[in-house]
Amino acid sequence: MTRWNIRSGKSWPLIRDLVIAEGIAYGVFLIIALSAHWALMYRKLAMARYISFTVVEFTILAAVQAALIIFVIKRSLQDEPNVGEMIQAGEHERLEFKTSLRWDVKQEKVNKELERGVMKTIAAFLNSKGGALLIGVDDQRNIFGLERDFASLPKDSRDGFENHFNNVFATMIGPQFRRLVRLSFHDFDVKNVCLVQVEPAHQPAYVKTDRGEDFFIRTGNATTSLKMSEVATYVSAWRRR
Repeated sequence: MTRWNIRSGKSWPLIRDLVIAEGIAYGVFLIIALSAHWALMYRKLAMARYISFTVVEFTILAAVQAALIIFVIKRSLQDEPNVGEMIQAGEHERLEFKTSLRWDVKQEKVNKELERGVMKTIAAFLNSKGGALLIGVDDQRNIFGLERDFASLPKDSRDGFENHFNNVFATMIGPQFRRLVRLSFHDFDVKNVCLVQVEPAHQPAYVKTDRGEDFFIRTGNATTSLKMSEVATYVSAWRRR
């Protein structure tokens, strides 16, 4: 049984969101505090004889801060996909596994055709209902990891992997679709896995090849190529949905 140990690399976005939320809250609180003589108004209340205004003021500020922290963390947890459950569920119409981005396990070398296979799947998701691609997981749900991919790149790291992905994506599909694709990295014990989440596009996405361009869609749990004569009919029906 595989023991899942997921760290998605979301620590920095979470810290960033917390700092922004705290800054906004403190700014609003400061404006409200300076906009009226709250201390004088509070002294007219009966409870002012038992609790000082300073204690009340800092209690309210602490409560607001605590509420913001809970809200930001809860939202972050809701946005976080459960990759372990995705792997256990197996491939389907909106989920596919790829052992690697470019390292050919059988040939023990870099194979650019694997990159094209990844881009075909992403284009198919763009041209359908969207979906997710897990790179570093084989068809039998075994965790292969990205370490071989990392080692084959000039920059042996997650950043190097994402930079290379961006270059391949821009060349084969086009940078205009990149905003619809989100990458996140997850640790499974000592192995890295990349989750590629794809939103549906509002215009056809083609994969560029030496011969021209190919058009792909998802049919069940497979990626299917359409003939150019079929693309116009598909796109017309797709836009009417």
